[in-house]
Parts: sequence; C-alpha cells; structure tokens
Amino acid sequence: MELGFRYFLNQPFFKKIIIINIIVFLFPLVLNTFLFLFNLKQFSPINYFDLHPGIGDIIRSPWTLISYSFFHIDFFHIFWNMLILYVVCKQFLNFLTNKKLIEIYFYGALMGGLFFVISYNIFPVFKNAFSPLIGSSASVYAVLIFACSYMPNTRVNLIFFDIKLKYLGLFYVLLSLIQIPFSNAGGNIAHLGGAFYGFYYAKNFNLANSPFDFIFSFVNNFKSKPKENRDNQKKIDNILDKISKSGYESLSKSEKDFLFKNSNDD
Repeated sequence: MELGFRYFLNQPFFKKIIIINIIVFLFPLVLNTFLFLFNLKQFSPINYFDLHPGIGDIIRSPWTLISYSFFHIDFFHIFWNMLILYVVCKQFLNFLTNKKLIEIYFYGALMGGLFFVISYNIFPVFKNAFSPLIGSSASVYAVLIFACSYMPNTRVNLIFFDIKLKYLGLFYVLLSLIQIPFSNAGGNIAHLGGAFYGFYYAKNFNLANSPFDFIFSFVNNFKSKPKENRDNQKKIDNILDKISKSGYESLSKSEKDFLFKNSNDD
C-alpha cells in the first residue's frame, strides 16, 4: 500500500490525474457489485458530483463546477479522454511545470462548466431539457488546444499522413461545434469552453496569472531558494520564450533535456 502511494506521489501531474480518474470510475462499479451480492440497495455517487445548469443547483452545490470532470459515463468515455490527455502531455507538453498544467486542466474544467451552465440558461432550445454534465472532456480539450495553439506548426503523424497541430485543434473544435444539434449538446458546449481556455492560456502563457498563483506563492515562501534555483528558473523562462516565438522544434537537444529534467519541479 505504502509502495503504491509512493509511486503515485512520484508521478507527473498528468499521470496522477489519469490514476485518480480511473479510481473514481472504478470505485462505484466495485462498490455496487458488493451491494448487489449482499442484496443491498445500489446507489450512484455521481448524483452528488455531476453538474446541473440550474442557478439554484450551483448555489447549493458549487463544487460541481469542478467535480463533474472526475466522473465518466462508461469505459469508452474515460478511455478516450485519458488516452488523449496522456498522448498530448507525454509528446508535446513535457516542458510544462506541474503548476502550469494544473492551471490549464482545472480552469479548463471550470470554463467548460460555465459554458454549459450559461448556455442552458440563455438558449431557448434547452429550456426544461437537459442532462447533467459529467466527464473530463473540457479539461482534456483545454490541454489539447493549448498544445495546438502554443506550438501550432508542430507536425504530428496520423498513420497515413502528417498534419500540423493547429489543424488538428481546429478539427476538434469544429467537430464539437457542429455536433451540438445532434447529440450530447451539453458535453460539446463544455468542450468549447475548455478549448477556449486552452487557446486563451496559450496566447497569454508568459503573462498569465490566476487564482492558483497565490497558493503556489504561499507554499514557495516556506521553501529555500538558492541561487541555483533562481538561475534554473531564468533559463526555463528563456527557453519558454524561445518556444513561444519559434516553436518546440527550435530547441536544441540540451535545452529539451533541461526542460524535461525541470518540468516537475514546481
């Protein structure tokens, strides 16, 4: 047990998120299996954490603006979300500190939730007809569109052809937009909210401040900051500026190695 917890703590943030999502997905399934075997009433904890668009619901359960993103409908729902998160973070975002990735992921969830709530309260088509929102898609879209916007000309191989990330991101956004009238309207609207935040964060990456900043600043006040750490941070900032201007491919091998080594320090 202790070894497993230690393994969890040593993982980068995106892997921790994947593990947590898997645990949250499996827990009620396993629990209800035992309830069934003992002939006890089954229940779904999702009802306490999914997001309803009513303003009264939000006031009574404000945590649902974030908690909805940790629950999934079925295996394929969680599988594709976690697969996209893993591939994007592993292949394109290994230069991000944990702090940056946390901001993108959780603010993506929050923005997706807000898009969902606002849309269901202003568009007549949704009056008296909605399904509660669950799923990490908004967060995943925020991470994906951040990568596509921050390094738009990076090429990825899709088996039969190569494509620039910016076109891949545009495809996903358009796909969610045109699917709204046909299926999962709330989920697709949340996708757009997450995508919006990912795009915004990419365009303001070196300027972005968020409510998370005061938390990290507070924690860092209790840590010593030797000159080596300050020099490392300055070098990281310079490399990130270079990525923003010329793309990730413009980095030398030593710069990429340096970023990877320091990406999980914060």
